Amino acid sequence: MLDRYQKVVFWVGAGLSQASGVCPPPAHNRLSFLHQPEKVWADYQAWKGHLRSCRPNAGHECLAQMQRSHPQVRIVTLNQDGLLQRAGCQVLELHGSVWESCCFQCRLRDCSCAARQRPDVVWSGEELPQENVQRALAWLGECDCLVTVGASGTVPPAGPMPLEARQAYRIEINPAETPLSAHHHECWRGPAEELLGKLFPSGNPADR
Repeated sequence: MLDRYQKVVFWVGAGLSQASGVCPPPAHNRLSFLHQPEKVWADYQAWKGHLRSCRPNAGHECLAQMQRSHPQVRIVTLNQDGLLQRAGCQVLELHGSVWESCCFQCRLRDCSCAARQRPDVVWSGEELPQENVQRALAWLGECDCLVTVGASGTVPPAGPMPLEARQAYRIEINPAETPLSAHHHECWRGPAEELLGKLFPSGNPADR
């Protein structure tokens, strides 16, 4: 199927990392960081330790192989765990990365502020980085195939963004129905790590 399309976007949510045993990130926000920065950092360090014990699963590897063989494949991820990158994917991280830090005041990774550093992730109630939002919207607007993988579609503001792929053929891969399901041409039910290889067999490492 990849050979039929000129611009393919995979919109990847937490469901892809479930088979790798990834647990949810710490439930913190700007207020908790202001009051207990040491605890917030400690919780994120513990989560990073957990992530180091996780490994990319067949779904991550499948997407990496797709990108290697099809340059038109782009990946937008809502995940902060870095497993797609460890598998070899080039991704746009819409919710940031737990492996990076940024300035609490201006949210830049490299700045001249004297403010405290914080994890470079998007917390509840925060806006998404506008540069990444604009790039993601541009990809969605020009793609001719969108594959939504393991995304619940319920977490604002990124949840409904796949609806912007109005001109694309849209496929959802998710074990259960989501608010986005009715807006897709096909819905595949089951684990992402299994269905990605069946949907695009040429990207499945087991087929090589």
